[in-house]
Amino acid sequence: MCFVFVRCVFLVAILGALPSTAFSGQPFADSAGATGLSVYDPAPVMVWNREITVLRSAYENFLPAQRASKITENILAIPSGQGKYTVEAKDGNLGKYNGAWITVNGRTVFGLLNQDANVDAGETFDDLKRKTVENLQGWLGAREQQEKWPTIIKGAGLTLVATMALAVAVVAIISFRRRWLVKFGTASSKPIMIGDIDIKPYLIAFEIGVFKILYWTIYLALGYLWLAYVLHQFPYSQPWGENLKVFLLELFVDLADGIVQAIPNLFTVLVIFLLTRLVVRVASAFFKSAETGTLTSSWLQPDTARATRRMVVVLIWIFAIVVAYPYIPGSRTEAFKGISVFVGLMLSLGSAGLVGQVVGGLVVVYSRAFYIGEFVKIGEYEGTIKEIGVLSTKMQTLKQEEITIPNAVLVGATTVNYSRHNQGGAAILSTCVTIGYDAPWRQVHGLLLLAAERTPGVLQEPAPRVLQRSLSDFYVEYQMLFRINQPEQRYMIMSELHGNIQDTFNEYGVQIMSPHFVTQPGEAVLVPNEDWYKAPAMQDTPKSTA
Repeated sequence: MCFVFVRCVFLVAILGALPSTAFSGQPFADSAGATGLSVYDPAPVMVWNREITVLRSAYENFLPAQRASKITENILAIPSGQGKYTVEAKDGNLGKYNGAWITVNGRTVFGLLNQDANVDAGETFDDLKRKTVENLQGWLGAREQQEKWPTIIKGAGLTLVATMALAVAVVAIISFRRRWLVKFGTASSKPIMIGDIDIKPYLIAFEIGVFKILYWTIYLALGYLWLAYVLHQFPYSQPWGENLKVFLLELFVDLADGIVQAIPNLFTVLVIFLLTRLVVRVASAFFKSAETGTLTSSWLQPDTARATRRMVVVLIWIFAIVVAYPYIPGSRTEAFKGISVFVGLMLSLGSAGLVGQVVGGLVVVYSRAFYIGEFVKIGEYEGTIKEIGVLSTKMQTLKQEEITIPNAVLVGATTVNYSRHNQGGAAILSTCVTIGYDAPWRQVHGLLLLAAERTPGVLQEPAPRVLQRSLSDFYVEYQMLFRINQPEQRYMIMSELHGNIQDTFNEYGVQIMSPHFVTQPGEAVLVPNEDWYKAPAMQDTPKSTA
């Protein structure tokens, strides 16, 4: 009977007086699966955010988590206000179970088993007993302090002081930020040029972004330190404060260690960047000399040198990024790989049209269909080329409209260049009239040339030229070719020329018409010999060349 009583006391101590109905639960096999031993999840005994001990063994059918739950209740049930607490670990055994009793002022609170020690980590059962006694003694002392008003008042006062210090620091940061923004807004607006690009707006945006990240980091750091300090002032929350402090120190240590380990790779990236920049400068100087005509080459023309330079520079930088990628800190992490895959997917989905536009721009440049300043006709649009970009070409029409044509459209459009093969950049235009056979052709030639002479904008050198395009059944078709040096004014010049043609023909009594005969005339429709050289035709009309 006595043995049964002792066994019951030991059971209550081990389990912390669990309910009479045992919890069901089975241990899981170890990873090896061949030792035949039972392995359980460690169950820490937590009281007031403090770890008292860790249980790793079952007793009878009670798992470590079930033991830990009841032991926590027993610890919280220890009477307070006793002033001094004596915590001891007394070895004991019961049948096949060996362990130790944990007592407080001679009262048994719970028991530990030899199997609760973390043997894999080199912990002995004596170490486990010592840690458990120290942790329980520390919790009892913290509980006594938490129940004292001076401790609470002191903690509240220090919390108030820390809060005021935090508020002063935040106000100082806000004041400094405002002064910095005012000073930044009044800074010099002098541009910072790299080549033909003003990088100052980008530097300003970068500086503002860095400053925002900096002061938000300071805000978060101050708040973090304030919270860790406040939690540390009260015994109940001291473990939280300690954890925050340890986490912050470990974070700084990890960051410092990461920075130190990244220095060689960062140096490699810097060397690659400097070498790439040097190569880009050499390549840019070479192609710029070809643009200006300083360097002549059969395979590199000045009009394609600029596009070639841009393409080569982009390819050099892409190659440098590929070489430097393995040395970028964090490039081998799963997060960095995921970001790379995401960016690559977005570029592949969104760049299909972009690549078509870029390729179209290269086709336009290397085909040399037109240059900036030339007057051309692209599809249904006519105008002067103002800009040839990577993605589109801009044209200014005669009505001063700016038309943007995607380069992908240009590749499939028919382009007529009015300025390319003309002397001095002038454009050749033509106009036609049909006159009956009764009008002397020499006189018609003279009238057309006279109208061209009277029209401003029509070049006289080389002189206009009149051609007889066809001898139709009812009339002769005359075509006059002439040059203008302002292709963008072609419609205005053509309108004024047509007016002068009408005036000159009326002035000399020649009717502009295309006769159609219904019946055969009674006499031949001829030009008498004496009328062959009617004014303004000349006896020896020189043959003008266009």
